[in-house]
Amino acid sequence: MTGKGAGMSDSTTVSTKMPSDQRKAQIIRAATELFAKAGYVGTSLRDVAEQCGMTKAALYYHYPDKESLLKAVVEARMTRLNNRMDDALEACGSDDPIERMRAFLISCAELIDEDRSGWVVGSRIFWSIEAMGDREDMVRLRDTFEGKLRTEVERAMAQGILRQENVGMVTRLLLSWLNYIPRWHRPGGKLSAAEVADEFLRLSLAGLRA
Repeated sequence: MTGKGAGMSDSTTVSTKMPSDQRKAQIIRAATELFAKAGYVGTSLRDVAEQCGMTKAALYYHYPDKESLLKAVVEARMTRLNNRMDDALEACGSDDPIERMRAFLISCAELIDEDRSGWVVGSRIFWSIEAMGDREDMVRLRDTFEGKLRTEVERAMAQGILRQENVGMVTRLLLSWLNYIPRWHRPGGKLSAAEVADEFLRLSLAGLRA
């Protein structure tokens, strides 16, 4: 038997006998979309349950509170992001730190186009975990992601390609404009998110070249 919650599209109508792992994946997708649209505070567990076509009590079986659901959303997104960056850096085929920085940032921008809701959740409401007691795993995943870019910035400075500046500040500069792209960029516009990222990188490097 299938059920359909209020405001749920046909694509999210599912069997109540959905396997647990598939149900969790569906809940995480729905929560990601709702957190991106209404924010963490503005989204209730009832909203997520309705989006998934399930009762609130059934949702509690998988995620007993909103904090545990947020943690699952952030961990899923950051794990995917780190795997994506590993693949992008491996596929770069160059040891040039600038090319590796470009590969990292362009791959991030492509993911923005593919999963805008996931990116918005990761970049805008990551601060929501600061008040959570069990946040070490999420912080570690975030630091791993940022560390991949920081390593290439540091290498570029060590090789004299970029002038010596605070490595952490430069890394945050690059990630700041990357995270800002979804706030104004619209899919189908004149430039893709990847093209915007490439241009922002060019402008950033123009002020950082040794």
